[in-house]
Amino acid sequence: MPRLLNRYIFTEIAVPFGLSLVILNVTALLSKVMKLIDLMVTHGMGPSFVFWFIASIMPSFLIYTIPISFLVGVLVAFTRLSSDSEITAMKAGGVSLLSMMRPVMAMAGLAGLLSLACAAYLFPWGNLNIKKLLFESAKTKLISGIEEKTFYDKFKGAVIYVDHLSGGGAKDASGVMQGVFISDTSDKGEPAVFFAKQGEFESTDSELVYLKLSDGTLHKKSAKDDAYHIAKFSSYLLELKLPEGGPSPSMFNRPNRELYPLELLQKITVLKAGGKSTRSQVMELNKRFSLPASVLVFALISVPLGIQKIRTARLTGFSVSLGVVLIYYVLSTALETLGSNGVLNPAAAVWGSNIIFTAAGLYAVYRASKDRPIVPKFLNLSGKT
Repeated sequence: MPRLLNRYIFTEIAVPFGLSLVILNVTALLSKVMKLIDLMVTHGMGPSFVFWFIASIMPSFLIYTIPISFLVGVLVAFTRLSSDSEITAMKAGGVSLLSMMRPVMAMAGLAGLLSLACAAYLFPWGNLNIKKLLFESAKTKLISGIEEKTFYDKFKGAVIYVDHLSGGGAKDASGVMQGVFISDTSDKGEPAVFFAKQGEFESTDSELVYLKLSDGTLHKKSAKDDAYHIAKFSSYLLELKLPEGGPSPSMFNRPNRELYPLELLQKITVLKAGGKSTRSQVMELNKRFSLPASVLVFALISVPLGIQKIRTARLTGFSVSLGVVLIYYVLSTALETLGSNGVLNPAAAVWGSNIIFTAAGLYAVYRASKDRPIVPKFLNLSGKT
């Protein structure tokens, strides 16, 4: 009997959970469609870019949609079981509320682990990868914008003039530029001018674009002695900076959302040693674990809410889910604002909503196990007093 009951409840939850997860993620992804279309049309990005962009952005959705979808799944399942009097039949057969909750908490544990993997590892990986993808697309667009007999000033501190493009030109970053003139003012103290017979871009993963110049001269005025220098070269590798830099390899130059938990811990340790504030890092680190934990919290509160008999069809599992999520979001936002402003301890600010909802869930489980209503009478959830 317990195994059959567990399988039955599991199936009842799995369908609305999966459906809700798909709907929420697709809805969230639709907000990025215009960005994807722009990258495909204006930057010429192909299917591979689109695949990796979607794969990279999904973890930032999943850390929120997994807990919400699980809440919806449990509430929809138990609301249906309650409205069809199946909960009453189970209780009459000697099945307690705690027995009903066992498969729910087991599923919550699995969903929580999935959410933890997303929050701790896939979320920072995705944020880093998105920055790399967007950086590469921006780099491709900049390089492909170079035209013959036109001054091009899109690179930071440099103006490029090309007399002739051959072999595909700069469009695919593989062609050769003939008759290259470059004015480089990136070094404010010593501006330089390059003349070269040929030039071609070299691929790189850094925030710099490398332009290989062949058979040319370098003209430079020294800031020290005000002397004018001319140097000939057969090959010269010139660094060109993009207007916006790419992802930094150093964790100290990356935003918190791009750091893995261990990197956040290391950054907190170093900042503390230097006497600097670690509030934002501590809050981010705790959020990586509090969001997955919210799956267990929602499981605790959703079962007693779901088994309350609903007199009117206006209140369904979806509407109750929306109310719970709204209250949780408002509470979390308020507490995190207090934490960011230094009013609350950063860890307490992040975990506060989970603690409050856990207490409410335990209270609800206690009331429901005694067959008592768990919400005020004016909500008209139950006919019991």
